[in-house]
Parts: sequence; structure tokens; C-alpha cells
Amino acid sequence: MNRSKTAVLLTLLAGCAVQTGPGVDDAIADFIAVSELEELRTVRMRQQFSYEEITERFIVVKSKADHYLVEFRRRCRELDEYEVTPDIRRDHNVLRSGIDTIRGCIIARMFAIDEVQAQELEQLGRAPGQ
Repeated sequence: MNRSKTAVLLTLLAGCAVQTGPGVDDAIADFIAVSELEELRTVRMRQQFSYEEITERFIVVKSKADHYLVEFRRRCRELDEYEVTPDIRRDHNVLRSGIDTIRGCIIARMFAIDEVQAQELEQLGRAPGQ
């Protein structure tokens, strides 16, 4: 990514850093567009993964070496609940957008991101005082 795109991206992220909800969702949509992230239909998972919630609509999925930005079809309130909704998977080694779920929420889109992008997105989701 060239320096001008990075500067625009950081400006957008800084402007939305104190917001939560739809403002952050809009900033993430801008992040996807500016970074020209490639949408993935399937992601191969060789082991268990963890995730970091950014908003109720976006999470960062982390496997051993890879990071992915995942968007849900709807706000996934189940991310914050103690009771876990079972996941639906056709293959336990593959995540598929449009079919599979995380915490019971259907995955709409997935994007490969690097570790630096994952950290930027996680910071974007953290409001002051959290």
C-alpha cells in the first residue's frame, strides 16, 4: 500500500476511533475499500482459531500464522453471550462465507489481512476506557 493510501486510511481510522457501532462499521468498510482487500469464499483452517471482536458485525479471526477479517450478515449479539450457540460447518477444516457460522452467526464475507492490519482493526474497535 502506498503512503498516500496509508495516510488517508489512518485519517479515517482516527476520526472514528472514539465511536462505536455503525460509525466503526463504516470505518471498517472504508478500510476494506482503501486497502483493496480481496474477498475470500473459503479459508482453510488447520487447527482451532481464536477471534477478536471489533464490533457486533466484524471480527478478526486468528489462526497460528494467518489473520482474517470476517463480516457477519447481521449484528452478532451472540459474541458477547455466555451461552455458546453451536457453529454450523460442512467441513471442520474450512470456513465458508455464506454457509458456515461463528457463534451461530452466518459469515457474509472474509478477507485475508496481515498482522499489522489486524492490530489496526482491533484498535479501531476499542473505545477509550475499555
